[in-house]
Order: sequence, then structure tokens, then C-alpha cells
Amino acid sequence: MASTSPNATLVSSTVCVFLNKNLHYNSMFWKENPLNHIFPVLMLQVILSVVVFRVIHVILRPLKQPKLVCHLLAGVILGPSVLGRNKAYMESMFPAKEEVVIATLSQVACNLYTFIVCIKMDTIMLTRAAKHTWKLGVCCLAFPIVLIVSVDMAKQRFFPGLNPGNPFPVQFSVVSSLSYFIVVTRALDELNLLSSELGRISSSITMLNEMVSAAFVIIGVATVQKEAKSAFLAILSLCSFIVFALFVVRPMLYWVIKQTPKGKPVEESYVVTILLSTFVMGVTTDAIGASFGGAFMVMGFITPDGPPLGTTIIRKSELILHEFFLPLFFVRIGYFTDLSAIQNWGECATFATIVIVGYIGRLIACLVFASSMNIRKSTAVLLSLVLSLQGLVELIQSIQWKHLQLIDDQTYATSVVSIIVVNAIITPIIEILYKPAVENFDVLRLGTRSLGTTSNVGELRIITCIQDEDNVPSIISLLEALNPQEISPLSAYVIHLVAVASQSVPTLAPYKNHLRKFVRPSVSDNIIRAFLNYSEHSKGPVQIQPFQMISPYKYMHQPISRLSDRIHAPLIIVPFFKSEEAHNIDGTLRIFNTNIQATAKCTVGLLVDRGLRSSILTTFSYNMAVIFISGGDDREALALASRASCQPNVSITVFRINLRGTYTLEDQIEKEADNALFRNFEAMNLNNGRVECLEWMADDIEEVMKALRSLKSGYDLVVVGKHHANPELQALESWVQYSELGVIGDAIATLDFSGGKMSVLVLEHHHRHDDNQRKFDNCSYFSFT
Repeated sequence: MASTSPNATLVSSTVCVFLNKNLHYNSMFWKENPLNHIFPVLMLQVILSVVVFRVIHVILRPLKQPKLVCHLLAGVILGPSVLGRNKAYMESMFPAKEEVVIATLSQVACNLYTFIVCIKMDTIMLTRAAKHTWKLGVCCLAFPIVLIVSVDMAKQRFFPGLNPGNPFPVQFSVVSSLSYFIVVTRALDELNLLSSELGRISSSITMLNEMVSAAFVIIGVATVQKEAKSAFLAILSLCSFIVFALFVVRPMLYWVIKQTPKGKPVEESYVVTILLSTFVMGVTTDAIGASFGGAFMVMGFITPDGPPLGTTIIRKSELILHEFFLPLFFVRIGYFTDLSAIQNWGECATFATIVIVGYIGRLIACLVFASSMNIRKSTAVLLSLVLSLQGLVELIQSIQWKHLQLIDDQTYATSVVSIIVVNAIITPIIEILYKPAVENFDVLRLGTRSLGTTSNVGELRIITCIQDEDNVPSIISLLEALNPQEISPLSAYVIHLVAVASQSVPTLAPYKNHLRKFVRPSVSDNIIRAFLNYSEHSKGPVQIQPFQMISPYKYMHQPISRLSDRIHAPLIIVPFFKSEEAHNIDGTLRIFNTNIQATAKCTVGLLVDRGLRSSILTTFSYNMAVIFISGGDDREALALASRASCQPNVSITVFRINLRGTYTLEDQIEKEADNALFRNFEAMNLNNGRVECLEWMADDIEEVMKALRSLKSGYDLVVVGKHHANPELQALESWVQYSELGVIGDAIATLDFSGGKMSVLVLEHHHRHDDNQRKFDNCSYFSFT
């Protein structure tokens, strides 16, 4: 180990180790201590780091503490600050011969983590987003760096052990001023805010910061050279390396994707080759004079995200990296952190001042540009907090300063403590104060949208979500059944859902690749072209707006909900994924269905797709049944039937089921609104031979189910509301298999109901829980239908 002091020369101790003897533990029968060997010590470090982290996380999670804080506290506890006060423990847990092993593994883990995070980054979309936030990004960088450098230069005397000409103050100012993509996205992902407005803006700002950081890396490579010629050659080599990666390696990666059959993962040999190539690139950048991490970052950027390549790489490496090897990095951080070395409290005050000054700079920048970017003041304040988060990058830089002897033990320990304190304070504040559901003030003020409150005169905008090509015929049939006419044209926003496990920042963007000519068109190309073909051959005016959503399912709902708010769409149609494997209790597909129902400020329809019976392009005919019991969701079903009743090729049967029983005053109000709407619908279609209205009386739920089972399987679609204003049906909602379908919808959607041949559309209208909105919803049906 090497030790330094302000006025002493560097003293290093040399340790000679016979690796063949000290690597493996022979056996318990040799009566020797296993901790005298390298491999058992390494395994013990991994086990303790994971166990201690898990225990701390369980204790601190109720306090809304992030995993980073728990990891760092676990490292500090395992280091000399707590358990390391026992000399025997330190000699056994951190022997000198083992330091190289843990240093190497932790460094590899950090570089692979950087590689994975950069694969998750959609650089093209973030760069496009940065075009709208670049002014804010520049100010969020410029304001803090000016303020921090000023404070840093004025308070250098509070950093003991700094010699004249020490570059630490300048480097520390730059690192403290930048907001890093890896750090911010890790925190937002843990808070489930990546797809929120806060997540989108902060991700695009950190993208700009990463570009500035890359410029600093190039400058750093040049400044460490001894001669101008060497500096020029180093910069030239680094730029050549980047060009080689972009124009040689990246096309090869796309070639791998083309060789992969549609719907299949990339072959393991290709994945291994890519990982080995990444390490080769790391050796190359190290030879140039840059760090290994730069190569891993570049390789991550050029690797196509999503399926099949990016997803396969992530799935094969992310779990063991995050859960087993990355904790070793925090053990190493804790090993060098000795809290007893903190003696000068003026230095702690300096760190606190720099953190506060950096936050003030970001806060000023966010508030200045809040109005121009249509950001609420409260969101701007929280944005400045998100950009002030610190994490892995700052820790890596701190340990580099320690090894380069730019800082002493006290300064290093103080920097680690400051990172813990900053994240421990900021993360709970963001989690408590930021509510994505209320970030759109106009939506809250104007209320929700529904089919019943949308006029039959004017454009009808509908968002349709497509999971695969099998959903296309049923969605197209449903759109055609809604009777697009010149007086009421249809505008369908078609979103192809591309679910990936590796996407860090959710991306919802217009899709234009279908305009190109490909030898092997993608699934998105086929889906969009099918809808465009329908638009050309439809008898009524239909406009298609193609989009692609690339994200894990748990993040998809917020961008889609924001799109519906922006275009004022009254209906979102989402395919119900009927696979038993997909709909386990923790299934991500089920999470998407429930999330979109909970967040969308309009009516959401879950379509249980059983296939199409007729072709749109030849002779279109559609047979629809509507189950109308009681409540706002059932009124939405009747509003949809009202639009479809004018389509000459659609036959509709409305089953009005009246349940006898005792109703509350609120349910009585709902029933009065139901009866008025149903009579209005009957009067409108009195002379319409394609519409039939049937009324049934039922004493209990058993009679309702018996009546529904009498339905024949001749219907292409059965439309029903999710919730019903009936006490008996409401009591059964917690007992159904798929609660997102409601009691009646869940029963009809089962495979044993009418042979499982009828598609089912379950509608749920997002109600605000206040009396004024309820009155508005009830009255509006009579105004526009």
C-alpha cells in the first residue's frame, strides 16, 4: 500500500506473492485458514457486499433511499471506517495480495456497466430532443461551472495537502458542474420517472453534457502528452478511433442484425465476438492515452439498441453484472474511505458550499428557461435537483484522483460522504414531490375526454396501439366500423409497441422508415403499410399517423398518455395480451394495460382479439353486440355503438340488462343517466333495421351470466364497460382473474365462453373523483350524441 502526507515523500511497500500457492484453498482437512488465499477472500467480498447491501436497502427503503446510497453505505461498513477498525478483519478481508484482483474486477464491472447503459441510450432520439433543450442544457452547464470555479479558487486553502499547480480544483469544478447521463438515468429508472416530462428533459440535457465531457476527454488526452507532436498524434489517433467505430464497426453490427432471423435472438457467437471486440477497443484507447472507459462508451453508443442485438447483449450480461460484480466496486470505494481521516471541518464546509452553489446555478438556469419551454416552476425546481444528483462517474473520478495522489485520504473520504449525503437528500424529495399524473395542468383544468362528450361532427382522433401484425386486421375492422365520413373524418394515430428490456430512455416518435424500400421490411414496416393501405381503400376519409414506441412496457403508458392529451384524443385502443405467460401477476404486459387505464385522461379500450372474419378490401361486414348494464363505462360503450350505427355494413345488437336490487343514491343517479341515454339511442335508431335493442330483467348476477351465455358466437365484437354502477358487480371485481377487464369483460373473454370466437372490447372512462366532473360527464352525453 502507498501512503502520502502533505510534507512527506511517497513511501511504497512491496509485497511478494507466490500466486500458485495463494490462489486456491486446498481443503478443510489441511487445517489452514481459507482467508489466506485469494479466491476465498474474493468470494467472501462478493457475498458480504451483496448481503450487507440487501439488509441496508430493506432498512432504508421506507425512507425512500436509493440503491446507490445503500451500496455506498455497505462499502463504508465493510471498509476501515466500521468493521475495518478490527485489525484482524482488515488483514483477512483486504490483504495486500488481493488488492489487484478486486481493483481489476471492479474496473471491468464499471466499464461493462458503462457499455450497457450506452447501449440503452437512443442517441438519435436524444440528440433530436436536445435540439429543443440545448439552451437550457448550456445554461445548466455554464452557470454552475462559473459559480463553482469562483468558489473553488477562493477556498483552495480549505483543501489541505494541495501543492501549487495541483489540477484537482479545476478538475473537481468541471466534474461537479456536469450532469452525467449514466448517473441521472440510473436514478430516474429507480424512481420510474424515465418516461415522465422530468425524465425526458433531464435525459436530453445530460446528453449535451456527455458531448461536453467527451470534448474534455480529448483535451485531457492531449494535455498529458509531453510534446506537441505527441499531443497531435494522440488526438489524431483518438479521432481516427471514433471514425473507425462509426463507419466500420457500426455497419458490421447492422450486418449481424440482418443475419438474424425475424423474431429470433442474436446467435451467441456474435454476442461473444462483440464483447471481445469491446475489450480490444479498450486496449486500443488505453494505448492511445485515453481510458478503457472511453472505448466501452463508444461501443455502447454505436451498438443498435432494442431487439435483436441490444436486447440480447443486455439479457446475457446485466443481471450478474449489476447484482454481483458491480457491488465489488463499492467495496473498493469503501476500502479507501476512512471516516476517521476527516479532521478539517472547513473542508467539509467547502464541499457543502460547492454542492449548494452548483445547485443554485442549475436552479437559476431552469427557472430562467421554464416559461420559454412551457415548464411549470415546480417542475423546473425538481429538474435542477435531478441534474444535481451524483453517482458512479463522480466515484470513479474520486478514486482516480486518489491514485494519482491529487487528493489525500481526508479529501477523498469527504467527497464520498458528500455523494452519499446529496443523493440521500435529493432522491426522497423528488420521489415525494414529483407526481407525473398531475404534470399537465391544462388536462386537470379542462377535465377528461370521452366518446360521449365528443361531437359526431368533426374529426375523431383515436390512438391505436399495436403489439404485432396479428392485431392489425381487428384494429382496422374496428376503425372502419366507426363510420368515417366527410362530416366526421377519422384520424388514427397508430403506435407500434416495441418492448425492449434494454431501453433506458423511452422513445415515442413518428415512424418514417416505411417510406424506404427494404429487401427485408421490418415488423413496423409491415404494420404501418397495412394501415396506410387501409387508408387508401377505405370508403370514408381516414388519415394515418404512424408512430413507434420503443421502451420497456412499464414506461410506455406516460408518453402515450401525453400524446392523447396533446391531440385531444377521446379513445385509446390497446390490445389485451391474452397469453397466460404474459399475464402472470408480475408480467410487464399486464402492467402496461393497467398503467394506461390508470393514467390516460380519456377512454381506454382493451381489445381481446380473437381474429377477423371478413376482409376490409373486399366486402366489409361487421356484427357488433353491446352489453349495457349501468355506469359511465357502459355509456361509453353505447356512445361507440352510436357512431357505428350509421355505418351501413355494421349490424348492432344492444343488450340492456336491468338488475333488480337496492341501489345507493349515487347509483340511482347513474341509472337515470343510463335510462335517458338508452331511450335516446333507441329513438335515434328507431327506423334503422341494422340496430336491435333488447331489454332483459335480472334478479341477480347468476341470471346475468345465464343471459350472457345465451349469446351466440356470431358476433365479431362484443363491447362492454369495465365498471358497472351495481353493488353486486362491484363486489365481484376483486375476484376476477383479470381485473383490468372487469367482471363482465373477464367472463366474456374466457376461452370457454361461446367457444372463444368473439373479440371483446372493454371500455373504461377515466373519471375525476369530484362531483362537478361527474355532472359534466353525465350531461355531456345528451349534448353531442
